[in-house]
Amino acid sequence: MDIRRLARTLTGQRGIALPMALIALLILTALVLAFSVLSTSEPTIAANQLRVAQARALAEAGLERATWALTNKDATGGLADPLPSPVPAPYDGSQLLMVSVGATQVGGFRLTVTSGAQSNERGVVAVGWVPTDSSADGRTKAHQRITATLTKVRFLDPPCALCVRGDLDVGGNSAIDSRSDTSCGAKSGTITTGTTAIGSGAADVWGADGNSTRNQTGTAPPADIVNNYSAASFDNFLFTNSDLDALKAIAKARGTYYQGAVLFNSSNRMPNGIIFVDTTTGNNITASTPSSEFAALSIHGGAPADPSGIFSGWVISNGGISISGNFRMHGMVYAVNDISYVGTGTGEIVGQMISQNIRDTVATSIDTNTGGNAAVTYNCAYAKTGGGQIPQSWFLKAGTYKEVADP
Repeated sequence: MDIRRLARTLTGQRGIALPMALIALLILTALVLAFSVLSTSEPTIAANQLRVAQARALAEAGLERATWALTNKDATGGLADPLPSPVPAPYDGSQLLMVSVGATQVGGFRLTVTSGAQSNERGVVAVGWVPTDSSADGRTKAHQRITATLTKVRFLDPPCALCVRGDLDVGGNSAIDSRSDTSCGAKSGTITTGTTAIGSGAADVWGADGNSTRNQTGTAPPADIVNNYSAASFDNFLFTNSDLDALKAIAKARGTYYQGAVLFNSSNRMPNGIIFVDTTTGNNITASTPSSEFAALSIHGGAPADPSGIFSGWVISNGGISISGNFRMHGMVYAVNDISYVGTGTGEIVGQMISQNIRDTVATSIDTNTGGNAAVTYNCAYAKTGGGQIPQSWFLKAGTYKEVADP
């Protein structure tokens, strides 16, 4: 055999079709078998995924049920506030509450509600089951667990119309009066952890103490003036950082969140609701926060945007508040630091004022211009709801919703 014939023999492709066809047939056979196996398992996988999705939806339904029950505490099936002990069924996890779509039961959920870290918080654990959690039911089951914290805007309810953690100066023709509303209990006119100084003029402070004599001091509410109140007791009526963060979130959602120095007047009017003026950094104030970062809120006459000329809601400053002029309000004024209120005309705050004085360098002051008026009249409903502007329902606390393994 010569060299050329040998080369043609070694490089020729005659006869290769058969082994290639056999290899292709082998691969196709393997694929057919694999797809056959998958086709038998896919319905099972899809059914399992459906059950898991349904169980998660049922757990979320349990969370919604808890939200409804807490918000509608007086309704049939509602959950009382404060939370009863023991917690009644079905909110103690003892019952599987079944859920139907049309005439078909898809599964149910167990729901456990407990007290939270704060008085205005509730812990919720909801476990969704499909189709049931009964061990006697032999069908394939799925279950999903959700944990969350529900919260609501906390009503501070301190025992005073004007409450100051520190010292208070009251002068001019100021009038601080708690006599007209005792629906949330008899309140003092002023309570301070320091002292209330009544300056020159005709300043009047009345508590709901059952007499018409003004400016009487006492050791406990509802005396007109209570000095040297326990700081530890006073702190129970202050917003926590968690409370402030929740209020910021509400204000941001409503477009009424501001930072730094803010002025409301007839040219820049304030809408009803929660007005929150934050520090320049957006962080809550600590002992080391420079005072240059504090919020500085100023409110002048003509500031309310409401056609009535009355602002309804809460005004909160992560710093100080200065109110001057003929300003009328139904609600609560809360300053993390100090308040200065110099009223004129018919200006009046009906509700409540609280000065936390976190950096107590300047006394909170309530005063009037000559011939004017700075009035704080206690009203529980306005202090609590801001004239109907403050949400009273329970809602999910940010960052607490979790899907966790269910044992």
